[in-house]
Amino acid sequence: MTMKRQTPYIWVTWLTKLLAGEAQCDWASWFKAHNKYAKLPSDFNLTQWTADHNQMLLGRAQYYRDEGYTVYIEDQNSFMLEGESGAILSGKADIVAVKGNEAIVEDCKTGQPRNSDHMQVLIYMLVLPLTVEHCNGLQLNGLVKYKNDEVFINNSRVDESLKNMLRELINKISGDGSMKPTPSFNECRFCDISKQDCSVRMDTAPKKSKDHGLF
Repeated sequence: MTMKRQTPYIWVTWLTKLLAGEAQCDWASWFKAHNKYAKLPSDFNLTQWTADHNQMLLGRAQYYRDEGYTVYIEDQNSFMLEGESGAILSGKADIVAVKGNEAIVEDCKTGQPRNSDHMQVLIYMLVLPLTVEHCNGLQLNGLVKYKNDEVFINNSRVDESLKNMLRELINKISGDGSMKPTPSFNECRFCDISKQDCSVRMDTAPKKSKDHGLF
């Protein structure tokens, strides 16, 4: 059963693909921000992902401890940032490691690299110093850690352009819902909003046409 939220609630990962240009259906994020709903079942192996991610997370936390950092993980880095409209932005970073004036926020990724991974860490770099006590007054550098690679993100990337992009998208997602769904099979197949709430959802892949004579 779908129930309207009292105030828009936005999880960071609902924004990152839109900001990175990897998704186009901003309506889906608007719907999630404004409603509690029955999610479609998924064939994603959450148990295996949790085990793999947790193993990676604990290994990276120990690496930083061995290097002399004070380490904060997951729920210790959770935040809720309320805007002027009452909309709430929420999230939690995998790791924050602090040593003196040096501070790093890291997100551990077990899948393939994506630009949205970088955007997620950039949002953490922007928001954590405003919301989490052990990040107050610090300039965070970022790191996206993959199984076989890592990408460093300098704090100079947290600039007015990022702030404006985030502000505009949050205002849009938390607004009156004037946007419409932009269904495509590639996005819909990973979306947990059912046809009951999104009548234009595409569950079938487009058919391949061979009778065209073009090539």
